[in-house]
Amino acid sequence: MPKKRRKPDEPNKQATRASQERREHRLMEVDPLFHGSPPYEGYQEWLTPNPLTGKFDLQATAPMDTRIFFRRIEELLLPLYRGRVPMAATFLDDRIKSGRILIADGDGPDANVHAIEVSEFAEAAADNDGGQGCREVCPQLNCGREMHIAVEHKAWVHLHTLHATGRILLNDLDCLRLSIPPRKPSDAWRFVSTGPGLPGSI
Repeated sequence: MPKKRRKPDEPNKQATRASQERREHRLMEVDPLFHGSPPYEGYQEWLTPNPLTGKFDLQATAPMDTRIFFRRIEELLLPLYRGRVPMAATFLDDRIKSGRILIADGDGPDANVHAIEVSEFAEAAADNDGGQGCREVCPQLNCGREMHIAVEHKAWVHLHTLHATGRILLNDLDCLRLSIPPRKPSDAWRFVSTGPGLPGSI
């Protein structure tokens, strides 16, 4: 009995499925935080500006602190996070500005947590990033050229770049976890145990 011919207008399901998988893989690759659904609360809420202006629509009566908060996101974080910023990125920003970074090898009460001074991280970042990714915008937004500390700025950019690419996540205790993002929607996030001291690969 001859095979039933496929109608010319009938979609090739196998090709469509392969195309969809390639698309999902690409989306996960370019924006793992948004498409990969990290397992922490800081990635459930996203700050997205007006798509026409690239600015956040604030009330005319918005307090100055609110205006400063969103201006910082517009000028510094949006370019690194592909135009939409998870709340976790603002928590990471606060942690960096505090001067100390907490790194954990787990999420429970028995997790090993150690603190690293931003200045210490800055030295490692300066050695490991090969001079890539430094932007000519000061992360404090209020310093003059004479007060700009390039190595600290490089550390700020390096940490946010690691975060935006899914190589670190901020857990619900505001501790960094070294992570490996999923390659497709069915994959889970994986984590790397840090051990004592500053991870050389970060």
